[in-house]
Amino acid sequence: MSKIYNSEGWVNWDYILSQNSSFISVVGARGTGKTYGLFKALLEREEKFIYLRRLKSQLEQCSKPEGNPFKKLNTDLDYDVQPFVTGGNLSFRDTEKTGRIRAVGVALSVVANVRGTDYSDFDYIVFDEFIANIGERPIKNEFKAFENFYETVNRNRELEGKKAVKCIMLGNANTLVNPYFSSWHFMRTALKMIAGKQMVWRSKDSSRMVIMLLDSPISERKRETALYKNADSDFIEMALDNSFRTDETNIRSEPIKEYIHLVSVGEIGIYKHKSERKYYVSTITGKPYYDSFGIGLKMFQQDFYMLRVHYMINKNVWFESFELEIIFREIFNLH
Repeated sequence: MSKIYNSEGWVNWDYILSQNSSFISVVGARGTGKTYGLFKALLEREEKFIYLRRLKSQLEQCSKPEGNPFKKLNTDLDYDVQPFVTGGNLSFRDTEKTGRIRAVGVALSVVANVRGTDYSDFDYIVFDEFIANIGERPIKNEFKAFENFYETVNRNRELEGKKAVKCIMLGNANTLVNPYFSSWHFMRTALKMIAGKQMVWRSKDSSRMVIMLLDSPISERKRETALYKNADSDFIEMALDNSFRTDETNIRSEPIKEYIHLVSVGEIGIYKHKSERKYYVSTITGKPYYDSFGIGLKMFQQDFYMLRVHYMINKNVWFESFELEIIFREIFNLH
């Protein structure tokens, strides 16, 4: 069995936490032991951590007894970690023993308000559900807000000879088009990992690590449970197979010199043929350029809506590779 899973088929957090990368993204199906297992490992190591969520509303839900993210751990393992709100700040405290803080909660949507906070005694950030659910409210300049928050927590640790804060990012396979994959230009790599059954990727400097929870033994068992027996195939693919919905259609190799660059968005460049009414999508990008998330994506979808029509109705958009077509479809919400 892969090092990513333990002997029981759950996510192997002992192995993952032993890695040197500062940013570790773990993307996989629901119920494979991502949040539960990570919390358990950090509690056992007595490591305080920052519990980061995207939205203030999500964090507020966690501040209630019924939404306490430690609730199941408390039941299963006889902990008593409860949420406390003091002066608008959320902490999770071990009330059964000393009242010590086990974690503090932060919402990325209001992260500008916490820049003056001292996090020097926190070595871990757990960013739960960093990939937004479809329809979930976007955050303006989300990736920049994330970078600023990490800098606030990490400060000058590395300059002082200390280890960088380790940020563990947990996500379900909701959509490729998210601020993190887009800003790191990781969408094509993610697709290649899924297609090639590659579970682990590291950046050249090893600062970033991405783990795709493919072929999860737990997911295989969940196929026989009541919900998944009656679920539609798209739901099963997203929830169990870590699938971002892939279709392969208009793939062909075209001579780029016969085209003129029209626009680029994220990792893809879109070209218009010099004489024929057709378009070609390539990895070669240029200007004008739009971000593939947030307001940049909204503007692109509005300014170049006709590309969607050309693809869906006119059938005259061609792609350099399978991965580029999927990214194009994700950008236009063609699920």
